[in-house]
Parts: sequence; structure tokens; C-alpha cells
Amino acid sequence: FRFMVKKINLLPLLLLLTISGFSQQHHAPKREFRGVWIASVANIDWPSKPGLASEEQQQEFLTILKMHKANGMNAVVVQIRPAADAFYPSPHEPWSAWLTGKSGRPPQPYYDPLLFMIEESHKQGLEFHAWFNPYRGIVNVDTARIDSASVAFQHREWFVKYDKNLYFNPGLPEARKHVTNVILDVVNRYNVDGIHFDDYFYPYKVAKLNFPDSTTFLKYGNEFTSIDDWRRNNVNQLIKNISDSIRKVKPFVQFGISPFGVWRNQDKDPAGSATQAGQTCFDDLYADVREWMKEGWIDYVTPQIYWSIGFEKANYNVIARWWNDNSFGKRVYIGQATYRINGNNPDTRWKEANQLPNQLRLNRSLKNIHGSVYFSSKSFIPNPLGINDSLRSNFYRHPALSPTWKDSTFANHYPLSFTTDAKSIILQWKETDSYNDLSAHARYIIYRFNAGEKIDLSNPKNILAVVADTNPKATKTHRYKDNS
Repeated sequence: FRFMVKKINLLPLLLLLTISGFSQQHHAPKREFRGVWIASVANIDWPSKPGLASEEQQQEFLTILKMHKANGMNAVVVQIRPAADAFYPSPHEPWSAWLTGKSGRPPQPYYDPLLFMIEESHKQGLEFHAWFNPYRGIVNVDTARIDSASVAFQHREWFVKYDKNLYFNPGLPEARKHVTNVILDVVNRYNVDGIHFDDYFYPYKVAKLNFPDSTTFLKYGNEFTSIDDWRRNNVNQLIKNISDSIRKVKPFVQFGISPFGVWRNQDKDPAGSATQAGQTCFDDLYADVREWMKEGWIDYVTPQIYWSIGFEKANYNVIARWWNDNSFGKRVYIGQATYRINGNNPDTRWKEANQLPNQLRLNRSLKNIHGSVYFSSKSFIPNPLGINDSLRSNFYRHPALSPTWKDSTFANHYPLSFTTDAKSIILQWKETDSYNDLSAHARYIIYRFNAGEKIDLSNPKNILAVVADTNPKATKTHRYKDNS
């Protein structure tokens, strides 16, 4: 036997094991982001309803992780701040009513859901990306009871009402500072692998209803002749400030954005896509995500391409290729619409079993697309048109490491030993480096090869397991059954 343990900072740890009896299988991408959105707003995915006892919440989350791990995922994107509230003890905003049933009420018995979710995700070898909605304040403000702990109660002047909801006014420096402080608090206190924003910046436009920020524009928009340009600059400032702040505190934490699928239509801008989307990132949500990628303010982008291949006004094939061609060196992970599979919608292409598989094949054919994130977690439960089976037996048959996104890495080597019992082989190794912030984000990748087989680290069929560094001081152990 030959053994080698290799540690790579900013990338996973690597264990190389040569042993007999592992069959050859097809070659898939070794590095590919495979994520799932777990939405908490309105209890879409988790928890199943407000006010569950803590143990029930935890068991539900563990069941979710088990399903996605079995499907071959390597990341979860969990909504921890759906509307100026928190799924963790926050000094800035109250506990979420979607978690506990009442705004400001902590879980009973008390625990820290965010700490629990991060630790359990890492135990499964899954990255944890903390998903924030930056500007949503109060949903259905006419019927909602605004608790005294709410930011909307304490600083009503930071908010504007649009349609049925309260939103932070993006034009106010105080509002942008508050949002930045909320995010930095999580970055500083928790071992998240990424910070993630969805597509809600300025809200989606409602017909014949203007966003009420004209007074703010008069106060702060003197250098702009267009209120649209001023709004985009407001969002630009937020994105850049958060990006700079994260990199100053923990440069190894990723910052990603999941925008609406169409940046701009080509009839508005020759740089846009050949689409006819009714609303777009740039023109309606004032989110110039292409600029953020070009300037390097974000580390990855996950456009929500929730249309089918062949859909006339917004063809998945056209849009995916546009993002591939406009990546500016940033990682592109496509937002996939599993919720549409076999659903009740006018586009009957979603009733075809090959629709999503063909989208994944297209993604892998494009050099700048490095994975997918699926919306949303609960859409996998009924296994629509056999998508779970397709992932497990075909696309995600072998594990994948997350794509690299930093240039500087270095490696160390450690001794690896193994023993056997009646049921399994037990691998053991010991961490010899001192613990640091990066250790919480480390992964050990165990490779397994046939005796005499050439060591090929590029082929993911050789990956036996992905193991998290959940206890840096302890001897690491991995047990597996050998059926050869």
C-alpha cells in the first residue's frame, strides 16, 4: 500500500490511498458546484412551519441534508435573514417569526440554529453559504405586527412602503450601513463558507406604482441626472462595501450573487442577451451584476435561468451562453428551476423528463459555467420525473470538489494509517498544523485506487469520500465498507 495525506489551504485537504478493488467508471468534472437553496421565507423549505420545538427543527434540517448529500450535492445555500430578521442570535435584528412563531422570540429550548446548521453541513462535507435578502424589511405590512425589536419599528425613517411590503431605502447611507453591519456580524462570528444575496435589490416593479424615493433622490442624488443611474449606484455602493469588508476580515469567505436570469435585453443594449424578458436586472431591479463581475466585487454569480430550452422570449440555451460569455473570470453557477419540473405551468417543456438533464449537459459544455444551484429544496422531495435518480446515477454519481476561486494555495503532507475490522476499513490521520480560521473550512478528500493503477487526481471516480475538519485537534477517522 502507498499512503499520502496532502493538505491544501483555501482548497480541500487531500488523502491519497492506493488499495485494491475499485471499478472504473465514467469521467465527470472533478470540480463542480452543486448547491441547493433552502428557503426560510414563508417556511418554503425549512422549518416546515413556525414555532416547532428545537429538536423538530433540527431533525427536519438533518433530513434535508441527508437527501441532498445522497443526491450528490456539495453545498447548501440557506436563507438565514429573509426580511430584516434572523435565524441566529443577532445584535442587530430580532429572531424571525418564521422560525419561532413570533418576532423576537428565541427557539425553545434555546439553541443557535445557524451554528447548528453550519456544523451539521460541514460534517456532511457540504459548504454552507449564508443567504441574505438585503433590502426586504416587513412582508405584508398592512397585516403584520411590527415588534418593538424590529429595525422597522426603531428606524421607520429607513424604510419605504412599496405595494404590500416595507423595504430598506437603498438611497440612504444609514440603511446601507445597517445591512453591511448585519452581514459582517455573521462573517465575524460564524464559519460560513460564503455570503449569498438573491435577486431582490430594488423590488420587482408593480404596474403603475412608483418606488417612493424621489425625496431621497433630491437629497443624495445631486451628481446624477437620472434617478435610474442613481439607484444603480446605490446598489453598487452596497455591493462594493460588503465585498471590501468581507475581504478585509476573512478573504477566504466567498461573496456570491444570484440575480434574475436576464441582465439586459439586446434591444436595450447590444451587450445584452437575445431575449425579451419583461423585467431585467439592470433596468428594473437596478442591479448591474455584469459590472460587479467586471470589477471583481463578487466571487461567483448564480443567474436564475428559470426558463426552458426552447422558450421563445427567454431561451435557456441563449441565456446560459450569454452568462458564459460574460463571466469576466468569475465563477458562474446556474440557478436551476427544479420547482418547475412536471409542474402546472403553461410551458409544457417542463413535463419532458430530459429538460433539466439537457440543461445540465449544456452547462458542462460551456467552459465558464462551473455548476448549478437548485431552487428549491422541497422540489426534490417528490422526485419529479425521476430527477433524484438522474443525479444519483448519472450527473452526480461521483463526488465533486467545489471550484477553486483563489489563486494562492500551498500543501503539506501527513502520515496516514489504516486498520480493519469484520465490517469495514478504518483510515486514520492526525492534523499537525496549528488551528486557524482556515481550518474550519478545510476538507479532507480521500482518493482510492486499484493496486498498480496510475494515480490520477483529475478523475473524480477515484474520490472515496469528502470529510470535514470538524475537530482540528482530534485524530481524524473515516470508516468505510470495502465490497471488493
